[in-house]
Amino acid sequence: MSRRVKKCEVCGQANPGHDSICSCGQSILDVAVVAEEPAKPEMKAGFEPPASAAKKVCPVCDTPNEFFAILCGGKNCGNDLSAVEPSSPVKDVPAQPAALSPSSSSSPGLLLSVGAQSFKCRDGDIIGREGSIGCQAFVGIGTVSRQHVSFTLRDGQWFATVLTGVRNITQLDGRELPRGTPQLLTGQHTLRMSRQCEVKLIVAETK
Repeated sequence: MSRRVKKCEVCGQANPGHDSICSCGQSILDVAVVAEEPAKPEMKAGFEPPASAAKKVCPVCDTPNEFFAILCGGKNCGNDLSAVEPSSPVKDVPAQPAALSPSSSSSPGLLLSVGAQSFKCRDGDIIGREGSIGCQAFVGIGTVSRQHVSFTLRDGQWFATVLTGVRNITQLDGRELPRGTPQLLTGQHTLRMSRQCEVKLIVAETK
């Protein structure tokens, strides 16, 4: 906060604005009063100022001031801050790693085995003469539908569903499967799509 002074034209001494005579004896009655900023404390060699975030917070008006401030710069305040310690800068807190959500890599895998060929199934895959996986193994089998059985992965479990357009009886481990109804797959199964077509389904935990 600035103070009002009169500077002597002879000796340069700053006198209070209400004085009429300088301490050197020179008349300063007609000298204009000017505002003088308080001198900033001189930094000694080797002195390191606090981090830029450090402030002197006025206990009267809560205004944050620079760490070197002597008087508060808050509006109409001017409180003495010489005894106020600069606040410590806030240290950055390292962000905590986000919790890992379960991914598909932790879900069990489903293998389709057709003779000597094996295929890794994905969620939504369909087997048949025009399926999305292993269709080359069924091309010459007329008793297998174009799209015969679909595989879905739900909540970490595999399901097989005989599609509604399939005409032939489809069996899972010797049991006829109803069309359009998902059947849970666990471990190893034998899927019989017709008298001429039988495949293996293997559910295995992913390492």
